[in-house]
Amino acid sequence: MKKTILFLFLGIVVHTTLLAQTNNDKRLPPPPPPPKEDDGGMGFRRGAKLRPEQREKIEMFKIQFITKKLELTKTEAESFWPVYDAHKKAMQEIIKTKMNDEISMQEAMLSSRKKYKADLLPVLKTEERVNKALRIEREFLYKMRHEVSRRRGWPQE
Repeated sequence: MKKTILFLFLGIVVHTTLLAQTNNDKRLPPPPPPPKEDDGGMGFRRGAKLRPEQREKIEMFKIQFITKKLELTKTEAESFWPVYDAHKKAMQEIIKTKMNDEISMQEAMLSSRKKYKADLLPVLKTEERVNKALRIEREFLYKMRHEVSRRRGWPQE
């Protein structure tokens, strides 16, 4: 009788401890942290304001990234960056002015990118390099998002 009660008691204890184990399923990403007023980090939340030193650091990294990926010579770089900056300003202006009309904004952005491509052809000399230049900014943004996710401890794709 004592053995039966002992086995029954041990069975209940083992059963409850097995049920109490946490699920270590790593397939689901952790929930994002709650938004903070000033996160003190890179500040890449949508709508977050970057400090001037953060913005400057990102710009320097972007210049190095694009220069390295396009393998720009010094003379090419001197003529590439004014064209790039003009295109960047044009895109920012389009976003500001046409924000309320999605189709109009996309048409204006496409026309600006076509002009940018035409302006880059004399600088970069080949269609292949121009197309690569058009893809590089998207690649840079992907790398930045990946780095922010890595630093925040979110799962990588």
